[in-house]
Amino acid sequence: MNVLEHIKEEHADFRKKLTKIENAKGEQKKVIFKELFAEIHGHHEAEEQVVFPLVKAKKDEKAQDVVLEMIEEHTLGMHQFKVLDKTPVEDETWDAKFAVLKEVLTHHMDEEEKEFMPKAKKAITEKVLVDILPKFESVLEDNMKKMKKKLG
Repeated sequence: MNVLEHIKEEHADFRKKLTKIENAKGEQKKVIFKELFAEIHGHHEAEEQVVFPLVKAKKDEKAQDVVLEMIEEHTLGMHQFKVLDKTPVEDETWDAKFAVLKEVLTHHMDEEEKEFMPKAKKAITEKVLVDILPKFESVLEDNMKKMKKKLG
């Protein structure tokens, strides 16, 4: 398996968790939310540290623009995660705030799969895409653990 296939699998898991959060109630909603927050934080950090630099290094202006947009969308998503984390799940605005987060994340994952991944496949050899998977997973795990600790 290469890193892009792994990322797609994670996206599928994230989409399922987003639906679980929508359907959950009370404290269960917050538990799943915090789990997703930590996972996506780790995922974003791994993309930004391991995959994105390899695409940016190829000096393809369109690919570089897509990478910069992906990073900005990560920032936007993490901001909304932080807003939700500070909002009590009982607050009448929590579901509306979550709907915005879901929209941002879904758009981002779709765009990453349709725009970024084809450019990454052109910029990075299959061998490298396979070889960087362990580093991606390591960065993901480290950052996910840090965020879980932070979230309590």
